[in-house]
Amino acid sequence: MEIIEKELNELNKFLIASIPKDKNEIAQDISEYLSAKSKRLRPAFVFLFSKALGIDIDEKIYSLASAVELIHNSTLVHDDIIDNAETRRGKVSLNFKLGNSLSVLAGDILLAVSLRHLVKCGDLDVVKIFSDTLYQMCEGEINQNFAIGKLPSMDEYIKKSENKTAELFKAPLVSLSRIANLNKDDELLSFAYNFGIAFQIKDDLLNILQTDETKPIMSDIHNGIYTAPVIFLNDDIKNVESLSEDEIIQNVISDNKYINKTFDLIKEYADRAIDSISFMEDNQYKQEIIKITQNLYKV
Repeated sequence: MEIIEKELNELNKFLIASIPKDKNEIAQDISEYLSAKSKRLRPAFVFLFSKALGIDIDEKIYSLASAVELIHNSTLVHDDIIDNAETRRGKVSLNFKLGNSLSVLAGDILLAVSLRHLVKCGDLDVVKIFSDTLYQMCEGEINQNFAIGKLPSMDEYIKKSENKTAELFKAPLVSLSRIANLNKDDELLSFAYNFGIAFQIKDDLLNILQTDETKPIMSDIHNGIYTAPVIFLNDDIKNVESLSEDEIIQNVISDNKYINKTFDLIKEYADRAIDSISFMEDNQYKQEIIKITQNLYKV
């Protein structure tokens, strides 16, 4: 995203400065984790929407962008512990490098530092928005844990995707609306909700298609977590959860119908997201937001 390269570079400085390397024995490991190549998509949206809407990117905006990225990284650290993941972003995961106990604390440090940035936003509503978001994200993970091995309905799957992913797209954009007094909470909430759902469905699909080598492959089905392609498969093969892992995978990838139906579902939510920002004047930043959203339903 070259049009916000300056802001993303400045964000990286904010993130690294947030974790003083001489404070504790794992600070260097946390800094290296934050420095690993990543999409920075959530803070990127903070910058893109700010520029598209004519909002000056000041310290409050950088604090908001830093907070959401730190929270995102905190959840990734804890997710890797839960999943016993060996890699993250093409490198050894913190839990395999430091062990689970220290990795829990590393995730907690990231979360604690994010709170400092939220306070700098200067609006108590922003802190409340993010606290509610964190609760919803935890609830989503808990519900997923108790649903392991059970095939969800499509509505249940979408709700889980909202809690796990869309919530952390909603929080910074609604917060941006509050900080800048835009009075566009509903429109930005709608974009974030629909983009987040599309993003999670695409992420789940990549787990099956094995196209993202920086993440564990086929881990969802192996762990008894059934996503959109498997739900579509169940429309033709009832009680799909009674099949073996290999049988489910083979049935899904051998018939493009289930993959195509999943891409159609992604496009449905992506198009809704784009419709939600029709109120914005056309400019290069809005076009970049649209481009990112449309890329979700491209192979």
